Amino acid sequence: MADPVATTARLILRPWREGDRGDWSRHLNTDEVRFHIGGAFPPEETGAAFGRLLNSWPTRGYGMLAIERQADGLLLGLAGYGPITGEAAPAEMRGGPEVGYQLRAEACGHGYATEAARAVLDLIFVRTDAPVAWGQTSERNARSGAVFRRLGLTPRPDLAYDDPEYETLENPTQVWEMRREQMRREHWPCG
Repeated sequence: MADPVATTARLILRPWREGDRGDWSRHLNTDEVRFHIGGAFPPEETGAAFGRLLNSWPTRGYGMLAIERQADGLLLGLAGYGPITGEAAPAEMRGGPEVGYQLRAEACGHGYATEAARAVLDLIFVRTDAPVAWGQTSERNARSGAVFRRLGLTPRPDLAYDDPEYETLENPTQVWEMRREQMRREHWPCG
């Protein structure tokens, strides 16, 4: 079993295992779950996509982690962080850590995304010296915007941009930020 990287009241965030491939394929690599980010990976790309999940955390120390429900071990989704590398992103953001998450369809609406993303923000500010953690979504993806609001991220409309990696309906990319000092005040009141 992979060691947990983070735990919350209900969740375990851990590196991916080869045994997760079937659940990932059936429940996370779907057009419904990946609707706002281009849809499911086509069959010829699924092996490489899952390989990136398997290898990113162990080899780089960041990436997407599996979200497992503590109560029953069910794979709920993925959450993690990585550097923003898109050339279309504003220079202020490039190289900075971006929090990301996805949940299987039936896991939405139970607070799991907020709980997992909060753990990821903690990881960013404990494991890196980044002054800011970023979140990105589109106006069309109202659920992600709601998660960012619940987490206390601040909208940055001045940094909104068109990302050619996404279809026109998912643009402009909306940008949100959490500053290290803000995280300390809101989540680490004693430190």
